[in-house]
Amino acid sequence: MSSHDREHERDGDERDEGGGAPPGLRPVPETLEAQLAYAWRYIGGASGAILTTLPVAVFVAVNASFGLWHAIGMSVATSVLVGAVQLLRREPVGAAFVGLGGVLVSSAVAAIVGEARGYYLIGNVITAGISAILLISILVRRPLIGQVWAAANSQGTFWREDRTSLHYYDAATALWSLLAFARFAVQQWLYHLDETTWLGIARVAMGWPLTLVAVLATIWVVRRVDERRKSYETDHAHPPQ
Repeated sequence: MSSHDREHERDGDERDEGGGAPPGLRPVPETLEAQLAYAWRYIGGASGAILTTLPVAVFVAVNASFGLWHAIGMSVATSVLVGAVQLLRREPVGAAFVGLGGVLVSSAVAAIVGEARGYYLIGNVITAGISAILLISILVRRPLIGQVWAAANSQGTFWREDRTSLHYYDAATALWSLLAFARFAVQQWLYHLDETTWLGIARVAMGWPLTLVAVLATIWVVRRVDERRKSYETDHAHPPQ
């Protein structure tokens, strides 16, 4: 087989995997199995779930047994180790530094306020801010989930012109906002109760599991909008005579 034939065959395989998606558009998972696999990869798989929750789990365990300062030291050390593992696994450098930065800031706040619950304060504020931004994007008719997906996949603005597609993205954005607010509400309640151990448990339990749910729901929405996009483009490419 010639190199030209192999290249042609490879191009055909790529088109098949993408479901015939036009250049610049990412293929949308169609089967439930593919959607679960995509969502699981999105949150980093088993290793990603473990690595992102490990510093918090270490903080909770060490604080309960040895106190705040030991917990801060072990959490930072664990985060450095996690960052090193991510770099060795050739994961994006940004992910490693963002994770380490988050732990350092959280640890600094805990040290400043002199209380273990301060470790979770910045995370709660950021979560509340994310929920508010997502909600505002719906109110101004620019749902953030639609904006991000369309920008990443060169979908243009058809979804803002199609009321049904806009409502789909409204719903997806509202879900992300609701889940973020739920995290904030529960963790802020535990914060005021000074339930440090339960704060850590809630941070882990309401982290990647809820993100997985949100990603699966978003995939479903994107598939619906993608189907409407295809109909939209067909109608405009062949207008009625």
